[in-house]
Amino acid sequence: MKFCVVASGSKGNMTYIETKEAKILIDAGITLSEAKLRLPEIDFSQITDIFITHEHHDHTRYLRTVAKKTRANIYLHKKAFIRLPLEVRAELKNYNTFFIEENGHYQFKDFEVLTLGLSHDAASNLGYIFTSNDSSLAYVTDTGFFPQQYIETISNIDALIIEANHSVETLIGSNRHWVLKQRILSERGHLSNQDCYELLDVVSPSIHKCIILAHVSEDCNSDEAIYMEVISKLTPNFKGEILIARQKEAIKIFEI
Repeated sequence: MKFCVVASGSKGNMTYIETKEAKILIDAGITLSEAKLRLPEIDFSQITDIFITHEHHDHTRYLRTVAKKTRANIYLHKKAFIRLPLEVRAELKNYNTFFIEENGHYQFKDFEVLTLGLSHDAASNLGYIFTSNDSSLAYVTDTGFFPQQYIETISNIDALIIEANHSVETLIGSNRHWVLKQRILSERGHLSNQDCYELLDVVSPSIHKCIILAHVSEDCNSDEAIYMEVISKLTPNFKGEILIARQKEAIKIFEI
């Protein structure tokens, strides 16, 4: 299995996964032409499957155009589908659109998907675990907390893409409206650096190859804060690679 975080953040999200028989996207928050500029070695016109985490604009903004250009199968929760704009719902009915639920186990071509029910201010938000030929990748972003019931589920896998959205101190000191700060800090908001570290402190010894820190706030977080609050605390015990996903550029392609 190969994967790459193509874009991650509040301005657009997309992750690419490739198996021997499938080319997969998680979310469609940027255009295929932009994705191609970032990863010219990938033929994005050959996408076979699109998995949507939730209905927010930064995850679905270009879903219609991606669906039109690829004719890929689309998978999302019914509650998320209902919250999409009417014109998007109408067009998606022209494609192979399927509803999936949290805590589901699905078999596709040469890969399997487990779905996790996460806590966000959306109609429904799904985390994913993809498995193919004994390789496994978990994707967990846009959640105010990580449900304890899934800790074992994301243990003993090859790679983990996990949210490290903000530094609490920076967020509180920012000029954002207090209502927005409360939303981000709530159980239906986003994982902070500290939240991310506390989860990784438990599961990182069982992650075999790499951890990607994702959905990083451009104005309430920084590489320096992430290093101090997350990476420096993990490196004594974690032997794999830790990278920060970017909003405006793709990270390198991993093979697991």
